[in-house]
Amino acid sequence: MKKLFLPLLMISFFTLAIFCGCGKDKGPTKLTASELIDQGWIKFEAGNFSGASGDFSAAIALDSTATSYTGLLGLGWAELRQSHGGLAEIAFLKYLSKVSVSNDAKAGLALAYLADTKFEDAIASANAVLLSNSGWTFSHASSINHLDLKLVIVQSFYETADYEQSLEAIKLYFDSAFNPGDVNTYEGRVALAEKIQSLNEGIS
Repeated sequence: MKKLFLPLLMISFFTLAIFCGCGKDKGPTKLTASELIDQGWIKFEAGNFSGASGDFSAAIALDSTATSYTGLLGLGWAELRQSHGGLAEIAFLKYLSKVSVSNDAKAGLALAYLADTKFEDAIASANAVLLSNSGWTFSHASSINHLDLKLVIVQSFYETADYEQSLEAIKLYFDSAFNPGDVNTYEGRVALAEKIQSLNEGIS
């Protein structure tokens, strides 16, 4: 009997070890590309743009086609909100090369173009969205909407020294009664610039 005790005891410990091992933590489960995109939007909506950018980038590295290339759209917006206009532009253009119809991407691109001083492109992109949906609102942040795009147009015209078009855009979109005088004079341009500044403050 004594000879049998040790092997049986070893078998018991071996069996116990197997069952205990099954319950051990194997570390964090890796997220799929789709899960990373969902997590990225949650962070984006919470204002954690850097974290969102990291999640979107990780999703793209795993599978750039996930949820219809949405990782690229998210990355564009996350970079834009960090004032990385050039990186945002690249992401939006890649997304639009895959998904041609997207007001969210075109709107983001308009803002990226403005940040990169590509004013004519900014006007064209903003107008494309407004033509498609005059009341556009970003699906992941209602505070970003058609008013921002209208201001892109106003500001871009001003930056290209087309003061009369800038004034017309203000009257069309924001304040039909606004009258700065002759915008081809120094005083008129100053009044126009001050109005644009006040519009910026009112929207932000």
